This record gives sequence, structure tokens and C-alpha cells, in this order.
Amino acid sequence: MQPTIKSLMEQAETFSELVADAIIKKTVPIKDDMSERQAAAAFGTRWLRKMKEQGLANPHYVGNKIVYSRHQLDCLRAAERQQARLLLNDR
Repeated sequence: MQPTIKSLMEQAETFSELVADAIIKKTVPIKDDMSERQAAAAFGTRWLRKMKEQGLANPHYVGNKIVYSRHQLDCLRAAERQQARLLLNDR
């Protein structure tokens, strides 16, 4: 039975979560919170919005400000790069 596009996408999503978890465990946390404006400037507005919509970037509030963990965003970016390398090497 041939895999469907939907099943392949689900497998890719599961795989990317595993890669992100592995990278997070290897990375030493940085105690450095960023405002939403700083995060958008450092990582890009579209990328930040995409991560937020997918539920991967979890901001928290300090007073009335939205604050992101630089460590979490760095790990998400690293996980994306690792996944891209794996997908390119798989071809």
C-alpha cells in the first residue's frame, strides 16, 4: 500500500517534534527573554507567526508585554535546519 501525502505529512511532523526535543535536550538554556518586537526582528515576523500558529512558540506575559524565550526560539530554528538537512540528505 502506497503512503498518502497526509500520512507522510503526519510522519514528518512527528519526526520534526522528535528532532526538536533532541536538540532542546542538548542545548544549554539561555536566561534571556525577548519582547515580541525583538523576537520578530531577530527571527522574522512571518517565521514567528508561523511558529506561534503551529503552537511551537509559546510566549508568556510579563505584565502586559508578550515575552518569548530566546532559547526556545533558537531551538525551534535549529530543529528546522536539522530537519531540512535530513530531508535533503534523504533524496
